[in-house]
Amino acid sequence: MINILNNLSKKIKNAISVKEQKEAVEIRLRVNSPLLLKTLKKDIFYNDILISKGDIDETIANFTKNSIHAFEKEINNGYITVEGGHRVGISGECIYEKNVLKGFKNITSLNIRIAREFHGCSAKYLKYLITSDKNIYNTLIIGPPLSGKTTFIRDITANLSDGFRNPYFDGCDITLIDERGELGAVYNGVPQLYVGRRTDVFSNCRKSDGFFMSIRAMSPKVIISDELGSVNDFEIIQYALKSGIKIITTAHGGSLDDVKKNIFLKNIIEKNFFDRALILNKEPLKIKEVFDFQRKRVVYSDLD
Repeated sequence: MINILNNLSKKIKNAISVKEQKEAVEIRLRVNSPLLLKTLKKDIFYNDILISKGDIDETIANFTKNSIHAFEKEINNGYITVEGGHRVGISGECIYEKNVLKGFKNITSLNIRIAREFHGCSAKYLKYLITSDKNIYNTLIIGPPLSGKTTFIRDITANLSDGFRNPYFDGCDITLIDERGELGAVYNGVPQLYVGRRTDVFSNCRKSDGFFMSIRAMSPKVIISDELGSVNDFEIIQYALKSGIKIITTAHGGSLDDVKKNIFLKNIIEKNFFDRALILNKEPLKIKEVFDFQRKRVVYSDLD
């Protein structure tokens, strides 16, 4: 959080109290609108702090160290990842060249998403990932926005990589395909967030490329990636499973039925590519239920 505050203008930085700094999950800057800080429980508007175009430009300049062109590839994807693993979402006036997005002419909004680590948040649920013969279930982690999918799967990655005692698991080689730069949050070649001692990271890498390169060269036991939901996902997951690699990944949704509204995910689920689904509650980092696809039943519920 200190890294973020140091890159905000003085009037913005001074407005946010220490308590609010600890609770913040997002800081939103919109031209001609008041500063907005989001916590897990509420939105806080600072009506006396009106954001100007100068505030936006100054903040972007600070985050990019006055070298915005060095972040051109990320900006073309609508965000930049900054020191500490935090992500800054960008919107504004888009520039296209031959129907290809090339960047922004004027940036008018920033969404600063605070990256936080909650070590051990997955510990209670690790037993639902491990088979009786110490193998790993192919697992889909489902959750709505702000349910903690990214934080949760990062902690799973670190635990499976390092190993754990209850139940005993020795640890294994993992490839983490961090397509959007949020899981390991690599900055200047160094992961800013802990992902385990046996984990190899492909950062800002398309899932299709990461899966194929990993299987050919890195010999992982498990490939972990962020969100599924595109037309190419069926092919890459099928390729990994045929190669004997286990898969753990995430999807947006509040339930299995919700996820199946995506035709590509529905196809993957109905082909029984996954053994289990862990479904996150709206309350962050809490599992609502664990569904076993082979037995076609819930094996854990937070109502039990």
